[in-house]
Order: sequence, then structure tokens, then C-alpha cells
Amino acid sequence: MKILKLILFFIILSSTCIKAQNNIRMTSFYDINDKKAYYISWDIKTGKSIQYSWNGGEHKWESFKINIPEKPVAGALGNIMFDVYFDHNDGKSYYIAWDTKTGKSIQYSWNGGAHKYDAFEINLPETPLPGATGEVMMKSYYDSNDGKGYYLVYDTNGGKSIQYFWNGGAHKWEAFEINLPAKPLAEN
Repeated sequence: MKILKLILFFIILSSTCIKAQNNIRMTSFYDINDKKAYYISWDIKTGKSIQYSWNGGEHKWESFKINIPEKPVAGALGNIMFDVYFDHNDGKSYYIAWDTKTGKSIQYSWNGGAHKYDAFEINLPETPLPGATGEVMMKSYYDSNDGKGYYLVYDTNGGKSIQYFWNGGAHKWEAFEINLPAKPLAEN
């Protein structure tokens, strides 16, 4: 009986360790000004993240001493995800952290003068994809032709999506009127 309990204990322990390992995600961007790649690694359950860059002189990856806040989306109900894009015009990287359950998101950028990451005051709508039934996912990109940042927000259950762009004149994120089909993998 003791052997059976011990085996059961190790099974539970190992499955817990495996689940914890499945909580890690990563993404990257390339800064054309300093000619470096940057990586951000995070725990989807907590949102805690650490960023890394390559130190060519010492031939090693170095972690940042200052990172995005440990709770990047207050009150998150689902998993926390990140994406990042580099704006070639202003030479900054822009991070978005969001809750996969609700879609609530917060954008961050580095404030060199204050030596910290600042959260934006103006973010995507609190519910950027009304009616989503699956996880809400996002993909960001920067268009160097028009100098704008874009976010594609989509539902993993079916593929319904809305694309947002920054309207500098109105000082807000606006949704495109015409988006991808509600079921992008359906035959036309």
C-alpha cells in the first residue's frame, strides 16, 4: 500500500511540474536602431515576465533588471498573453498584455527618463471582441509605410476577428469597418 501511495504521489508531482512547464510563452522583436534582438518570456497564469537581450561582448544572454509589472493586466480572469512590435519611426517597442478570457489589454512602452515601463492611458476597448466564445488572442504589427501600429484581435473558437488601428487625429484605437470573414477557414 505504501508503494502505491508513493507512486501516486510521484504521478501527481510530475503532472504538476509538467503543467507548470506548459505555462511559459515567449515572443521577440528586433530593434533596428541598436541592431539587437529582444526576447520576452512570461508565465501565462501570473503574467510575470522577464526580458533578455544578447550581450555580444560577454557572449551571453542577459536578463533585464527592470521588467513590465508582474501583474500586467489587473483582475485578469484567463491566461495572460503578450505581443510586441517595434515602431521604426519613433524607435520604441510597444508591448501589449491581455487577458485571454475577456480581451482586456494594457499597452506598455519603455520610459527612459523614468527608467520604467509605463502603461498607456488609452488602450483597446475593454471588450475588444464582443461575443467571443473562445480565447481572445491578439497579434500586433507596425506598418512602416503608413507609420501606424495595428492589432488583430481574434476568437480562437471560429476565428471571428476585428482589426484596430491608432487614429492619431482622434487619439484613440479604432476598429476597421471591414474585417476578415467571421469564419476565416470556411469555404467561400
